Amino acid sequence: MSNLNKEKLVEAPTWLCGYKYNGHLVGRVSKNKVVVEDIEFYVLGNYSQNFLKRLAEMIEHGVKINPASLRDQVVYIAAKLNSNLRLNELLKDIQQEICTIINAEAASILMYEADHLRFLVTVGKASGKIESIPVPMESIAGKIFLEGKALVFNDLETNPVHFKGVDKVAKFKTKNIVGSPIWVEDEKIGVIEVLNKDGGFSEEDAETVELFAKLIGRKLLSAWRYEKFSESFKKILLAIATAIDKRDNYTHQHSKNVARISVEIGKRMGLSQQELEKLEFSAILHDVGKIGIPDSILLKPGKLTDEEYKIIKNHTVYGAEILAQVKYVDEDILKGALEHHEKLDGSGYPYGKKGEEISLFGKIIGIADVFDALSSKRTYKEAWDFGEVLKIIEADVEKGKFSKEVFEKLLESVKELSEN
Repeated sequence: MSNLNKEKLVEAPTWLCGYKYNGHLVGRVSKNKVVVEDIEFYVLGNYSQNFLKRLAEMIEHGVKINPASLRDQVVYIAAKLNSNLRLNELLKDIQQEICTIINAEAASILMYEADHLRFLVTVGKASGKIESIPVPMESIAGKIFLEGKALVFNDLETNPVHFKGVDKVAKFKTKNIVGSPIWVEDEKIGVIEVLNKDGGFSEEDAETVELFAKLIGRKLLSAWRYEKFSESFKKILLAIATAIDKRDNYTHQHSKNVARISVEIGKRMGLSQQELEKLEFSAILHDVGKIGIPDSILLKPGKLTDEEYKIIKNHTVYGAEILAQVKYVDEDILKGALEHHEKLDGSGYPYGKKGEEISLFGKIIGIADVFDALSSKRTYKEAWDFGEVLKIIEADVEKGKFSKEVFEKLLESVKELSEN
């Protein structure tokens, strides 16, 4: 480093907004500050600590680091947003990134619905409190949408357009706003608002938000449409599963319970949002094949004969055959329904699969299915205590029937569900 030319200028990585050295600021301040060797670095979320150490050493040796331009950073954060994420995750990423780059407290996205705007997921202190509130077109967000351009509002105390109903519900004080319409080509689909920046927002902030809104429009619309389809599809699946469960008054919540437990286990196993959604679909429909089992067997209060047990075991195969005809059901979803009665030691059905021959969905739904069946009331038994049920399942884990890893995640899930 001693041979470095002190006049040398080095271009910084895109995630570096600016830095402060010996009281002098180079570049811009962002919401994320990282201190290395008494140098304050202002960065975006996806930065490298090791690279910052190298930059700090270069700065101390007189090298000037040139932070990325604001425009390049906006393009960078918009490009790395993943449109394959579930809507809530994508929205949180969008809002956190824009808050970081603008150095603001909170952000929100509103979608246009006929005669009003409606909040989607929000980031900041208002998160989770205002999503159900319809926002009139006479509000600031409405004004931004109707005028079709980015606007700055730095004095909301005296602004009659500010819709204070949101602040009241959220117990959040909005001091200033910069916002822009969200565009997909020539169509306005909503508004992004960034809230509360010390010293107020500038025209540069407005240009930044406007550019960001144009870049994220298509990804946001794609995720929003998929989410609406997904929710509608899930409601149809749940209606089918509930209709089947209701053939027996004691199991009418079974599919919903198994889906909830399966998703909790899946989260703890690190499944992606897309995988969790498929797991939920598979768990909702895991018993759909019971539609092919006669009531005389399915609802029999006493012990089944060997022949009747053989018939009822066919529900997994029937279920797979039914699901194979559904356009949006892939192999993962199908296997969860087909394999949820398989056991690692080969003692399960319908095919007596062993170990890794059983899909992860089959393993997860299988253990969730047993947990709900034992902990719920049936025609032939009362509901058993969670602790007693977990001991029974643990004994089967030790016998090699269930995955130890999946059981550990079940324990964590049950503990959290019991506390809530």
